Amino acid sequence: MSDLCVSRRGFVAAAVGALACPQIVRAQGRTTLRFWTSQGAPAQMAAWKDIFARFEQANPRFTVAIELYSDDDIWPKLTAGFAARNLPDLISFVQAYTVATLANNDLLEPFDEVVKAVGEDDFFPGMRDIYKIDGRYVAATLNNATSSNLWYRKDLLGEAGVAPPKTWDEQLDAARKLTKGDIYGNSLPYGRTSFASTMMVNFIHQAGGMIVNPDGSVGLNSPATVAALEFLADMFPFAPPGATNYSWGEVLNSFVTGRAAMAPYTGRPIAIVAQQNPKILDSISVIPYPYRREGHPAFDCPFNSLFIPKGAANVGGAKLLATALFEKRNYIQFLHTTPGHILPSLKSISTSAELFDQPLMQKFRPEIELMMRSTAQARNLVKESDDSPYDLKAGDIFNSAALSEMLQDVVVNKVPAKQAAAKAADKVAEILKA
Repeated sequence: MSDLCVSRRGFVAAAVGALACPQIVRAQGRTTLRFWTSQGAPAQMAAWKDIFARFEQANPRFTVAIELYSDDDIWPKLTAGFAARNLPDLISFVQAYTVATLANNDLLEPFDEVVKAVGEDDFFPGMRDIYKIDGRYVAATLNNATSSNLWYRKDLLGEAGVAPPKTWDEQLDAARKLTKGDIYGNSLPYGRTSFASTMMVNFIHQAGGMIVNPDGSVGLNSPATVAALEFLADMFPFAPPGATNYSWGEVLNSFVTGRAAMAPYTGRPIAIVAQQNPKILDSISVIPYPYRREGHPAFDCPFNSLFIPKGAANVGGAKLLATALFEKRNYIQFLHTTPGHILPSLKSISTSAELFDQPLMQKFRPEIELMMRSTAQARNLVKESDDSPYDLKAGDIFNSAALSEMLQDVVVNKVPAKQAAAKAADKVAEILKA
């Protein structure tokens, strides 16, 4: 969302006065609950409709209207909603960075009742506590995913005599050996994109560094950041041509089409390879993303949220609907729409037999269980460590593109890593002061 034209200052200004006059929508004697989601693929829409039909049958006072947004237009849609005093009742799949900005401006309804109704202890702790501010919940992690995986071709690694890498050194060696002809050793997002920023957070953590230290000081200008940038510069020659523009879609496509032997991604390659290139389906697998030998394993995720915007017309109904989305039948039905891509935030779901009662989930059960373990350990800029406070400036840092620009400075503009890290750190310092 770094290229959006709507600033947070403009967003907050648009929200002024919008909370006093919420609109209530009624249809055929029922109160309509407006539900926003970015997940609108055909299989997902079919699942939503089934889930909401069951909800409406159990709660005949309500009907549910699905409204779609994209990651690129969530801020304009929210701004327009606050300005027009016309807000949805429940919003899903917004990343933690955006939720932090909303919380910082007191634009979220309390979510404690929902979390407690679902069961506080059933959430994986990190996925629960990411939305706990000053002892109260402002949202819940509906489900999750981590891109801190390394997908790889078992057949190509076997032919090259290469074992799945555990460290950056091993990954670099593997990428070099796997780059042959029109096949490249590793695909990575080197563009000025959200995927590049996401992976930079992860690489810096894997190297043993932080973007913002627990005491609130800037940690970006560090030997760990320099090491991450130098590693990525070393990996660049083994990425497909055009990687300096790569984001989510390009990285995924390079692996699915067989152009790259290794690539980071969520679990989405399972379904996409099955649909678009099934001849390699038996040859793909995944491992936790390799880390710097001097660092430690680290995983990043978006914490796909569920929350009620302040000023929603039907807060009580929204809480009922939110709780229903966590019911086992509803929850698993939606997870099955993209097998392995989105993963449960509830421990009880992660261990249920029903979760794997789907062909691709069964086939890739070891890989999916691995990704669930990684996701349960994941973090992002909102809270980088156990000792870090909740960073309400995380969204501003992420959306400033400071991290992806730092990477481009090194790879495209050939700026020394130390100089690029110092420049990005100065940018982050200015954001923290604002």
